[in-house]
Amino acid sequence: MFYEFRRGNLLGLGPIYIGGLGTKLTEIYDKLAPQTPRQHPQLQLLDAVAPFTMAGRAADATPLKGGRIYALSSGMMTEKTLSNVFARQVISDRQHALFFVGYADPASPGGRLRSAAPGEIVQLSPDVPAQPLSCEVEQFNFSAHASRESLRAYVNKVRPKKIVLVHGDTPAIEWFRTTLAGDLPQSEILLPTPGVPLEL
Repeated sequence: MFYEFRRGNLLGLGPIYIGGLGTKLTEIYDKLAPQTPRQHPQLQLLDAVAPFTMAGRAADATPLKGGRIYALSSGMMTEKTLSNVFARQVISDRQHALFFVGYADPASPGGRLRSAAPGEIVQLSPDVPAQPLSCEVEQFNFSAHASRESLRAYVNKVRPKKIVLVHGDTPAIEWFRTTLAGDLPQSEILLPTPGVPLEL
């Protein structure tokens, strides 16, 4: 998106920083560019967008300045991640904003931040004092997941003998179990217990 925005003059030339899993995925995207069909054949994001990459303690040492974009993975802002460290620098400053682009568990630091009202005190990490929410917070749905109806359609198309439901909260898994049992009564639907080996 940053590549498209820059090509369309919708985004200035201010620096873009990436970190965490986002850096690794960008590197993989570039490495596989010649091998997979794409809308932009041969596009190399690290060259075209030229983001600065950050890792580890670099977050503490990087001063926040206006006109910069920090695209950091871990939207749940789990403690000790880059996004958590940056959020702690941004949360109480009206000059900055945080934008969430995917799901965050309501009990996670990111989930607590997303549901907080302006001025509310938010605890992002047990190691640091809670802070008032003063920055702007926005949410967008850029989830990397397919919708549940798309997943259902795919399973119905493949018609597997066994279906293993391993990801999602309890209501979502139960919806899939019930729905797929009705769609595919001949399929065995398994809900494994986390950490317990499952023999297929």
